[in-house]
Amino acid sequence: MPPIRRLGNPRPRAGGGARLRPVAGTAASGERVIHVACAARRDYVPHCAAMLHSALRRCDDHRIHVHFLHGPDLPRRRRERLAAMVECDGGEISFLEVADERVAGLRSSEQLPPSHWYRVFLPELLPELDRILYLDADIIVLESLWPLWETPLQGNLLAAVTNVFQLDHLSHLDRLEIARPESYFNSGVMVMDLAAMRAADATCAVLEYAEANYDRLRLPEQDALNVVLGDRRLPLHPRWNCMNSVLAFPWAADVLGAEAVEEARRAPALRHFEGPSVNKPWHILCEREMRELYLEHRRHTPWPRVRPVGVTPRNLLRRLRRRGAPTP
Repeated sequence: MPPIRRLGNPRPRAGGGARLRPVAGTAASGERVIHVACAARRDYVPHCAAMLHSALRRCDDHRIHVHFLHGPDLPRRRRERLAAMVECDGGEISFLEVADERVAGLRSSEQLPPSHWYRVFLPELLPELDRILYLDADIIVLESLWPLWETPLQGNLLAAVTNVFQLDHLSHLDRLEIARPESYFNSGVMVMDLAAMRAADATCAVLEYAEANYDRLRLPEQDALNVVLGDRRLPLHPRWNCMNSVLAFPWAADVLGAEAVEEARRAPALRHFEGPSVNKPWHILCEREMRELYLEHRRHTPWPRVRPVGVTPRNLLRRLRRRGAPTP
């Protein structure tokens, strides 16, 4: 079995003084700016647009610069329409293309496509930035992102919310040699110290682990990030990534603490519709809390019409039964 390379506490760097760089989040003009990264394959761009619209509508005293990661197949027209929306709502956007060769050979699937790996390359894709806030496409922002953006990382490489597993999936942690469920984080929301990650060569370490442990990975990029960077992760309050699992699983309180879970359920700052198929607000069988918020923000994007996925005769019948409608 290949050895696991984990990034532990940082070591002192020999020679040279500290580099003086602008304070993260402050533009040369003194304007407050949050740098937000997201990634999507071409069919997920409308979902990502809903997420970005929700974030831009929460910018009362700051500006958002979006760094959109995409593959070579993203049509120019789709980029132009997304850029027009972001700029109309007061933001800025940059498009960063990731070549197919960069993710070739990394584990992926239809449900978890190669675009999930793009976030791993952020330290090298954005050499001019020291910090980035990464958000998945299936998120709706409910509060200003500024408090999250300003989170002191206390020497850690990133900050993220602890993941809550289904009980029958806990054996996966044994396969990854992660001792406790509380040690595994969800990578859908991350405040990342890009400067420290570059100094630690974090991208290379994560990719090395992923390539050497292909068969171990079930949630590919998230598993690799956890194994390699987990010891240098600052846990965030679950309000900042209120996942379906936080709302639905009674044992979330055992993992995250009863008080924190109660607060996240009562006042989520970011609502994350994580999980497969029916967990997504655009699936015909989705009944997750706050699904309507996605639909509301989607109406204000260049793709206002939602075509539900999972539309089959069987699912239509299941939906009717759930709603108590008479069936043939």
